[in-house]
Amino acid sequence: MKKILKNSQFALFILLVATILVFGVVNPDILSVASLFSLARTCAVPAIFALAIMVVMVIGELDMSFCMIGAFASYSTMFLLTKNGYLDVPVIFIFVMAIMIGIILQLLNWVLIDRLHLKSFIATLGTQSFLKGAILAFVSSSYIYSLPKSAVSLGTTYMATAKYSSGVETQLPAAILMTLGMYLIMYILLEYTNLGRKLYAIGGDADAAKRAGIDVSRTRLYAFIIVGIICGIGGVVHNCLGRCSLPMPTDLVGQELNGIAAVVLGRGAFQRAKGTVIGTLLGVLLLQFISNNLIMIGVPSYYQNFVTGIIIFVGLVFQMRKHGGLFPKKGASAS
Repeated sequence: MKKILKNSQFALFILLVATILVFGVVNPDILSVASLFSLARTCAVPAIFALAIMVVMVIGELDMSFCMIGAFASYSTMFLLTKNGYLDVPVIFIFVMAIMIGIILQLLNWVLIDRLHLKSFIATLGTQSFLKGAILAFVSSSYIYSLPKSAVSLGTTYMATAKYSSGVETQLPAAILMTLGMYLIMYILLEYTNLGRKLYAIGGDADAAKRAGIDVSRTRLYAFIIVGIICGIGGVVHNCLGRCSLPMPTDLVGQELNGIAAVVLGRGAFQRAKGTVIGTLLGVLLLQFISNNLIMIGVPSYYQNFVTGIIIFVGLVFQMRKHGGLFPKKGASAS
């Protein structure tokens, strides 16, 4: 029991519950089933992309291009299909196309970071800028509103419907099952497979991992391939739920720091701890819940980043208790 209480993911869960209860006291609608469905819908895409950056951070790197890669992969796929009149293709074909593009673009990051030994932050910023220009110059700058029928069907398939007290309806999209499925797969991969142990080992100390016989370059390659797959899926899910495709959607491109913040809150960047994937999901839920409901309790929009930042600080300070407090005693480890 004591081990659970000291677990950083448990601390984050307590913070999430406390935040929901405080918000619910101010506005009881926030505690309704309709609010839960709304939260699930808004978390579906950010959670996927947070999973992508989590994998990169687990191996000790940073990626500022993952959102743009997802947008580029999905928009390019939708553009090619709609331009050529392929509106009846199965949704699995759309996902495969986007995944292939996502993998190719993440392999570019792997070459820059692993082969050319560039700093990951700078290299991926370059990738992001390159893709922003490339999509407008060589693909298209037009919005696509007529998506393939299977994509529209996925985005409009709901598992349940609920109403707020005002009578406004909200739906629980079936696409959320894809997000949960990806988290389950990544949890198993990272915690119970040899590849997962190698990824954590490289993130802890790449030189020590190499001396232990781990092929660091190949393992990084696998990591970037996984991230490319996640980005491709995330981009398509974003298009399906929005029922349109934009070259640079503002609710996706530019939100990289939110994904990083979710991973940091879940402790996915700093330690090999069971529940890293779970912690990332909790971080996304906390940040999205705050973003969704600040207006509902009467907080002006220009205070949202301020309040969100305070919640992040509180979460990090709360979790630091398990490492001996904010100011560990001399000689104590603060891993």
